[in-house]
Amino acid sequence: MTSPLPHPVRVLVKGSSLVVMTPDWNGEPGAYTFPRWIQNGLHDRGRACEVINRGVTGELTRSAFDSWESEVMASAPDAVVYGYAYYECIHSLLPHWLERHVNTYNGRTGPLRTRYRGYLLRPVWKLLAQTQRVLDGRIRDRFFGRRKHRIIKDYELLIDRTRTLAPGSPLVFVLALFGPGGNAGTWFPGMQARIDAMNAGLVDMVERLGDPGVRLVPVRQLADQLDADEDPVPDGLHYSPRMRRIIGDWIAAEIDAAIPRPTPPPAG
Repeated sequence: MTSPLPHPVRVLVKGSSLVVMTPDWNGEPGAYTFPRWIQNGLHDRGRACEVINRGVTGELTRSAFDSWESEVMASAPDAVVYGYAYYECIHSLLPHWLERHVNTYNGRTGPLRTRYRGYLLRPVWKLLAQTQRVLDGRIRDRFFGRRKHRIIKDYELLIDRTRTLAPGSPLVFVLALFGPGGNAGTWFPGMQARIDAMNAGLVDMVERLGDPGVRLVPVRQLADQLDADEDPVPDGLHYSPRMRRIIGDWIAAEIDAAIPRPTPPPAG
């Protein structure tokens, strides 16, 4: 008789570039994103696991609802990791649709497309970005309060829907945000103030929910495990290889402790 396989823990990850991008393009083999380190961390603890990463670069928090039913509800995960509210803190003036149009990963080449991007779109975008750079230090989080309130409201609804409507009431992990480093701080001088405001909102949201099944991932505190000279976000925005491993392993440990190991079926 074939021995039964252990039942896997299923983890779903959704969010913006924090869950899909790395600063080390074409990096060393094994330099995974942190969702992959969740899977590795659970395997290291003897837990069968499958991780489904549905992150989308530049995805807004409100856009998570567009695919919620097909991705969260349909996959019936044991735990969901949300990495939202970061992209909204980057630009103070430039619209989301324009930034995604300029920096799309789905663009195609062609005589007209190449000329349009090279001679019109990129130069206009660079001029607008430089203008924003000058103004951003003055704007900071001055007009961010209403936007933050809307984002937190959407995030809270997303979490509540996940906990109450998704099969099995999966655990929910909310990724805290790490401020810009490197050149990102000079290109977006007001971003740190918006990150701080958003982090405060995320902490209040999780505390207000008062649900032990909803946990904040303490990214800033986890960065204390790095060496003093190691930058947790070497490109200014995305996590270093070791930082990604630390975050993934922390989440794996929390999942392992919270979800009971399945009882093997009786022999015979």
